[in-house]
Amino acid sequence: MTEMISTKLIDRDGALVNHWYIACQSKELKDKPYESVLYDTKIVLFRDENKKAVCLLNKCLHRHSELSKGFVENGQLHCPYHGWSYDKTGTVATVPSEGNNPVKGKRCQKFFPVIEQDGVIWIFFGDVEKSKTIKPWTFPNAGDSSWSHYFMVTDFNNEVTNLVENFMDVPHTVYVHKGWFRNKSLKEAPITIETKNGGVLVTYHQKEDNIGVLIRPLLNPLNEPMEHTDHFIFPNTTRVDYSFGKNYKYIINSSCTPVSTMKSRVYTYIAYKIPVIGKFIKPFIHYYTRQVIEQDVWIMDVQGRNLIPGTNPNFQSTPADEPHLQIERLRSLGIAGDEKVYTVEKKSEATIWI
Repeated sequence: MTEMISTKLIDRDGALVNHWYIACQSKELKDKPYESVLYDTKIVLFRDENKKAVCLLNKCLHRHSELSKGFVENGQLHCPYHGWSYDKTGTVATVPSEGNNPVKGKRCQKFFPVIEQDGVIWIFFGDVEKSKTIKPWTFPNAGDSSWSHYFMVTDFNNEVTNLVENFMDVPHTVYVHKGWFRNKSLKEAPITIETKNGGVLVTYHQKEDNIGVLIRPLLNPLNEPMEHTDHFIFPNTTRVDYSFGKNYKYIINSSCTPVSTMKSRVYTYIAYKIPVIGKFIKPFIHYYTRQVIEQDVWIMDVQGRNLIPGTNPNFQSTPADEPHLQIERLRSLGIAGDEKVYTVEKKSEATIWI
């Protein structure tokens, strides 16, 4: 019999709501309101009089119109229906139908803590007090001018656990990304899986490993040995590193925002360090990474069609799935609000064929 649990995403994610999630890129939030969705909840972002990002529930207290369809003036968000305005704390500042008289009583819409850094805007959806002790992820080398970097924003028809497993899954690359990333060679690849400090680190020990023929001449022109690690960072982030000698490096760092049941938005931060030509080849790198991630969009949709939210999928696993099992372990602890998520430790070895 299939085990049934709540089908509502926010219920199934439990204590995972008490973490920072990306709502948008900084460049997307300018002079107009920006609307987004997190855990089936519509939110709106705008900039106050000091150009600092503010996030409120996307609903006017008056007649429940979407505030995101309004406008920003003097750092306040105005409802498009009757013009009620909201300040940076979510407090109603003016009610035009009452003239210039002070607003009667204190009316305040729900606001969410905000942190803006590394070119993105994070919001904290859960307990406001917990937001004071938990920090959002810092993207590597974001402020280093010797690196090139950019974000890709992608919507997936799947949920966070399956997405982070996909982003750290090497065996699928020879099928889903055939010709783009890897081709099937059935080479033996020993790996080390280490779970600690709220993360799962996978180190690959195949000396002759390399990535797709399309991008190899740019990332590894000297044909140096490739060093490859995949890292899951609780609760929703993956970091994939490729190093080719001392001077050629490539990072794919993805942070997943839970939107609704079987819907997620992924902010993929690409950073690379390539001497001399690095800043000139961004259009090609961008094209290549977009093609690869769209292939992941497709396979995650293919998987998602056979998943029933709120049920245990009972996946059949092999030793190559040990990283996935460790990710699921940490995510389950996080859902339960168990602090062991940061203290559990396990180290194991496995061999995969790619």
